[in-house]
Amino acid sequence: MAIFGCIYEQSVLSGKPAKGKSLLDLAFTFSPLIEQTSADTVVLNVEGQELLYGAALTDAKAAVTEIQCANNVVSAIERCAARMRLKINVAISANPDVAIHAARALKGMTIIPPGEEFAKLGTLPLTTIDYELIGIEKNRGEEIHDTLASWGVRTFSDFGKLSVTAIAQRLGQEGVRLHELVHGRTQRHLRLIEVPVSFEQKLELEHSLTELEPLAFILSRLLNQLCASLSSQALAANEVRLRMRLADRSEHTRTISLPIPIRNPKTLLRLLLLDIESKPPQSPISAVTISAEPAKPRMLQNGLFIPLTPEPEKLEVTLARLSKLVGAENVGSPELLNTHRPDAFRMKKFSIAAARQSVSSNPQSENCSSNCVVGFKRFRPPVHVEMQTVHGQPVRIKKQTGSIDTPISGRVMFVSGPWRSSGDWWRSDVWARDEWDIAVANSNSQSDDVLCRIYRDLTIDEWFIEGVYD
Repeated sequence: MAIFGCIYEQSVLSGKPAKGKSLLDLAFTFSPLIEQTSADTVVLNVEGQELLYGAALTDAKAAVTEIQCANNVVSAIERCAARMRLKINVAISANPDVAIHAARALKGMTIIPPGEEFAKLGTLPLTTIDYELIGIEKNRGEEIHDTLASWGVRTFSDFGKLSVTAIAQRLGQEGVRLHELVHGRTQRHLRLIEVPVSFEQKLELEHSLTELEPLAFILSRLLNQLCASLSSQALAANEVRLRMRLADRSEHTRTISLPIPIRNPKTLLRLLLLDIESKPPQSPISAVTISAEPAKPRMLQNGLFIPLTPEPEKLEVTLARLSKLVGAENVGSPELLNTHRPDAFRMKKFSIAAARQSVSSNPQSENCSSNCVVGFKRFRPPVHVEMQTVHGQPVRIKKQTGSIDTPISGRVMFVSGPWRSSGDWWRSDVWARDEWDIAVANSNSQSDDVLCRIYRDLTIDEWFIEGVYD
C-alpha cells in the first residue's frame, strides 16, 4: 500500500513567507517522488521508509507498524522544518488527495489510517475542496459550490451522505468524482517533479598539482561522472568548460567548443589535455571544475552502399593536435572576408553540416553550367615580373632580371582591363592595384596562348602574375 505525505507551508518562523524552493528542499530530503500541487503544498510518497523510521513486524501487527512508521516520518519532517525555520502542517494518508485536504485544513500533525478518511475529513467545510485535483475548472467548481449551498450542504459529511445516483442525475460525472473525493476513494498517480540534473563535476584537491599526469587522472574521473550523467538523460555535450582554481587564488578557464555533441570521456580527456598543454596554467592547481553544455546527440543513418566516413571524434582530436603545433588560428577551413582586399580570408573552425543535394529542373542547363566552369590556379606568392607597356597597357612580359623560374614570358596577344581597386588607407598595409586579364604567347610553354591574371601594385609600382586560368 502506498503512503503519501502532504506538507503545507504556513510561513517561516520569522513571519515572512518563504514558499517555493525551501519547501521543495524539505520534501526532497525524505523522498525523490514529489508533486507540487501549489506554491505552498507538496505531496511526497513516503512508502518504504520502514528501515529508517520503523521495523517490519508480522502481518497481525502490520497496521500498527505503518502507523508507528508514519509517526516517526512526520516527527522527522517537523524537526527538519524547524531547522529550516518553516512553519508547516503535515498529513499522512493512503490517498494523496486526502492528505492534501487534511494538511491544508488541520493544524499540526495528522495521520489518517486506511478506511478512516471520510470520518477524519467529515467536519471540513466544502470551501476547502480543491476542485482542480479531480479535473474540475475553477469557474465550474464555483457553480457546483453555489448549487450545494442552495441545497443546504455545508461540509464533507453532508455531501458524502447524499446518494451517488441522485448526485449523478443532477451534477453528472463531476459530482460523482466529487463524491469519491470526500470519501477518500479517488485514484491517481502523482505528477512528479523531475529532479534537476546538474552537468557539473568539481573536486577540491588536498595537495596542489604541478604536473600533467596527476591532473589527467583527476580529469578522467570527473569526465567519467559527467558523461554518465549525460548518458542517463540521453544527452551529449557540445561545449565543455574547465575551471581550475590556482594556488595564487586566481582562476584558469578553458572552453572547448565541439563541432558535434560528444559524450565519450576518452575523447574529451584528450581534447582537454591538448588544450592545457598549449596554454598551461601559471600556478599550481588546487581545485578543478568541469561543466558541460547539454545537447541532443547526433543521429546518423548510414547507407548500405555508402562507405563509412572517419569518426568526427578522431578528426577533432587530430585538429587539436595540429592546433597545438601550428596555432589555433592556422587550423580550420578558409572563409572569405567581406572585403575587396585581394585574397583576404580567415581560418574558420570546422563544423559538420548536413549535405544538401541540389536538384536542377533542367538537366541541359546543368550540363551547360558544368562545361562553362573555368578554373584559376593562383601562384602563392605572386610571381614578380617585368612588364613592358605602351600608353599604360601591357604589351610584353619579360623575365625579371636575375630570375630563371618565371613561368610566363612573351608578347601579350589580347588584353582586358584595367580594373582598379584600393582600400584600407588608414592602415599600414594599405592596398591599391590595377588588374588585367591577358593572353600571352608564352615562350616557356608549347601551347599557343596562356590566359593569366596580372596586376600592378600601385603602392610600390611593381608588376606581378597572380595566376593562370585553366
